[in-house]
Amino acid sequence: MDASTSSLVVAVVGVVGTLVSGTLAHRGALRSKRLELDHLLRERREERGAVERRENLEARRASYVVLNQSLRQLHGALWSWMRDLEAGRGGDGPPPEVTEADHAVRDAYAEAQMVASDEVLAAASDVWWLMRSAREQAGAAEKIRELLERASGGLYTARQTMRHDLGITALPVERPEGYGQAADAAAGSS
Repeated sequence: MDASTSSLVVAVVGVVGTLVSGTLAHRGALRSKRLELDHLLRERREERGAVERRENLEARRASYVVLNQSLRQLHGALWSWMRDLEAGRGGDGPPPEVTEADHAVRDAYAEAQMVASDEVLAAASDVWWLMRSAREQAGAAEKIRELLERASGGLYTARQTMRHDLGITALPVERPEGYGQAADAAAGSS
């Protein structure tokens, strides 16, 4: 190889190296940009997912508040009616307060069906069924009392199931034996 060929080879290698380095640098920049965009997209997806989870949790919480409140109002209205029956002041059927409270439970349950877990719906349905059964016992104060005492435990179960579903309690879903008996006795005697 003489000097002119050698110079030519060095020149060609230099030109090829310059062209290839630019291409490789461009490809590296494109790859880096793609990784950056992928990272941004992943972050946006995660943020959207977090927002959706928060909104879902808030919707469930709001629904559970209304459902729990309406179940408790129905329970209280039935207790009042039962006390009136025991005192000889009851009518042929439940008073309008019981019917209104039952309709409030119906509406709250219908809303909960769109956001609540199956466990929450089952617990709420069980206690509602007990209270509706008590409502059908026109004039039978002792049967109403029995059903409402069972429903009292069901209210605890429904509330704890809701709280468990929201991730805010570690208490058992089932009502511990003796829990709230003093409060139930006071509610029943007043």
